[in-house]
Amino acid sequence: MNLNMSKSFRLMKLLNHNYGPVMRALAAAAAYGGTLLTTRQHVLGKNLARQFWTTNDFKLGARRGAWYFRRSWLNIDASQDDFFDPTEGMSDPQLSALEKFISARKAKLEPVNYATDLAFIAARRLNNNTNPTQRAANLAAFGDACNALLDQTGAPLPPALAPQEPRQGDFPIAGAKQALADFIALFPNDQMPWFLVSGTFLGLIRENGFLPHDYDIDFGVFEDQIDIADTCAAILASDCFVLKKYDHHQSNLFKPDIVSTDPDIPYILKIVHTSGVHIDLFIHYRDTRTTPAIYWHGSSLHRWENSAFDLTSYPFYGHSVLGPADADAYLTENYGDWRTPVTEFNCTTDTPNLALVPHPVAVVLFLRRYIFATAFDPKQANQLENELTTNGFLEKDAEGRLRFCGTLFTA
Repeated sequence: MNLNMSKSFRLMKLLNHNYGPVMRALAAAAAYGGTLLTTRQHVLGKNLARQFWTTNDFKLGARRGAWYFRRSWLNIDASQDDFFDPTEGMSDPQLSALEKFISARKAKLEPVNYATDLAFIAARRLNNNTNPTQRAANLAAFGDACNALLDQTGAPLPPALAPQEPRQGDFPIAGAKQALADFIALFPNDQMPWFLVSGTFLGLIRENGFLPHDYDIDFGVFEDQIDIADTCAAILASDCFVLKKYDHHQSNLFKPDIVSTDPDIPYILKIVHTSGVHIDLFIHYRDTRTTPAIYWHGSSLHRWENSAFDLTSYPFYGHSVLGPADADAYLTENYGDWRTPVTEFNCTTDTPNLALVPHPVAVVLFLRRYIFATAFDPKQANQLENELTTNGFLEKDAEGRLRFCGTLFTA
């Protein structure tokens, strides 16, 4: 059954909102009952209910609930979310319950989805590293799961959802302009030199304003030019913004690959304006170990790399803002043909400058991208294969098959 809800700003606004106790309680009760109905796993029901009640994260909760519905006996497609990681934040007991649910549904699931799901579970269990004495066994299980996923290369892919009507631009420009003005007032550039990045910078250069099909505002700041604690405190004290999430390095297994002044390695501050407009403040890092040097930003599972760039001032809705000086070079690295408007964009599959993060869950994401690309985009498949082999995540066996290489994870 197809009940796919098209992604839109209005939907994102609903999911990113901070709800009060009554709405959270209702959502938590519905989440527990729905999860028990679809998975028959009490542990998973409690986990999803907690997502709504305790963490007030309706976005992750809704995505996980839709994923359960798609994998369950109800077989309801509620969203097109081919690269969703269902294991985010799960403990080992929750992963075991998820594995029981998936294993019970094996006969009804598309083989590539079944293999991906088990690989995600193995990846998260390895990264949790709850019991270091089990690390070797967990690494072996992860390798087997990756190879099982690679064996799906060339196999039939899940059927695509019915095409949706072309998305109408619903990004609230007035609200975004107010969010911009309030952010400038809270964080003047002479105190914290943040700059426009990604889709917001694309809008400035191509449309001379915000993109009508955007979902949020993207800002960047270099790691040595922001005090994370002071910035978070300022947001929490503000009447205009809510700090929704602080994404930072949380792996118990792998060390980050950059020396930072903050041992947590901050990635993103996710901020919501009173207008409902969502702001991503990406922490940027200068990596001078490569030649030429690169700048990168990302999340615990994503890393987008750009050639080193200088900043310059641009006029934007009556304000002077900073952005990469060589706009064409920056936008080409991020989007390829950035001059042609695109109304639907996926940061996991559509960004040419996405690099592999040394995290087991990120490896699974790249492997799934590779399998999809072999069917639809051979050029991208070759690029992904090169990325995975050059960085030591995969190697070819005597028969020429790509296989997982565990040596990178044993140090």
